[in-house]
Amino acid sequence: MVMAAPIPTIMDTRPMPIDARLLTLTQWLAPGFPTGAFAYSHGIETAIHDGWIADADGLEAWLRDCLTDGTGRADAIWLRLAHVVDDPLEIDAKARAFTLGHERLREAERQGSAFVATVNAIWNLALPDMLLAVAVGRAARLAGLDIDATVALYLQAFVANLTSAAIRLSPVGQTAGQRVILHLQDLCLQVADQTRGADADDVFGNAFLSDIAAMRHETLEPRLFQS
Repeated sequence: MVMAAPIPTIMDTRPMPIDARLLTLTQWLAPGFPTGAFAYSHGIETAIHDGWIADADGLEAWLRDCLTDGTGRADAIWLRLAHVVDDPLEIDAKARAFTLGHERLREAERQGSAFVATVNAIWNLALPDMLLAVAVGRAARLAGLDIDATVALYLQAFVANLTSAAIRLSPVGQTAGQRVILHLQDLCLQVADQTRGADADDVFGNAFLSDIAAMRHETLEPRLFQS
């Protein structure tokens, strides 16, 4: 006797459910999360003013350096360390010591404080004020979020925020800006992967023009951004 093949059920073809923790992570790192990121250009305003960034290609090259040799890579390391250590305030102190320039430190402080205030209120955490990367790393641990996904999305948010600043400063249009973000996706993943297992001794800064632009921004007038 020939047996009829079983009829597939809905459960056989239903996609795996999305982990709600991924939605939490994207909420934390979305442009609408109230960290005040829109107020900071990370020195890009000075770079545009001085002609160092004049178009989308220049912006992409600038952001590549920031990711691989500047704040992006350093933040990825601080974030990972804050996720695993028992005392995140020790990591926060080290991250502050490595921050170049008054405005860079204020940028990380104020965004970190705003992030902490919101996650404490909504997710019932008890984080102290810390720099943004350190605060995100610690919050991710307390909320049980995947550290690799956290670092990758943090870096993409870093790129997206700075691209948004460049769009508002006019050398890059919205379509070109979105193309820059897309082009840097793989690099965000690479930096996230390369910083696995890194410690404070692995932090360095070779994005010299970015650092110079950030420090020169302290005396730039007129200006739109706080950094």
